[in-house]
Amino acid sequence: MPPDKAPHPEPGWENLGASGEALKRAMRHFPSGVTVVTSGSGERAEGMTANAVISVSLDPPLMLVSVHKSARLNPRIREERSFAINILAADQEGLSRLFASPERSSGPTAVRSLGGGYGRTGAPLAAGALAAIECELAEIYAGGDHDLFLGRVVEVHLGDTRKGPLIYHEGGYPRLAPDRKPPDSGAFVDSVRGFDIRLQRFSNRRRG
Repeated sequence: MPPDKAPHPEPGWENLGASGEALKRAMRHFPSGVTVVTSGSGERAEGMTANAVISVSLDPPLMLVSVHKSARLNPRIREERSFAINILAADQEGLSRLFASPERSSGPTAVRSLGGGYGRTGAPLAAGALAAIECELAEIYAGGDHDLFLGRVVEVHLGDTRKGPLIYHEGGYPRLAPDRKPPDSGAFVDSVRGFDIRLQRFSNRRRG
């Protein structure tokens, strides 16, 4: 496209280019859940706070986690060929901060901090978490300064799901406010089928 025909952003955008720092600034505004990913047992146990976690597929069940190449957890997952993703609850900010620290403990001390014993793969589980998903390593993909670990789900554990999730946004942990509005009958977005049920019902009423 000729330069004089190139599209220009509308006023109001702050153009930052394509650096890692620019991406970091943008992603600070993307709220996410928080997990502690673990691997190994006993003296070999490692854990790390992570929010770059994706549910990739339901058939077969696959999960993916992104781990920095220099993180202690990276070689542990490679050696153990398995890992567990602990989905933290709203009251577990302290656990998230602990396992995000470069000075975090490994081995039995880390296992005691997590407090949930060991799962089927031998990875430590976090007591009080909303859920824990255990995976056997299926593939490793290079992702710049990170490695992407694709895992085949071998066990799912549910905790106290009455609690809310821990949310990370702009460097902090905001709390979700309860929705006190009257429920909108049957209104939800079906992410699998990809349409809004409200639109379907509206269309049915118009035809009726």
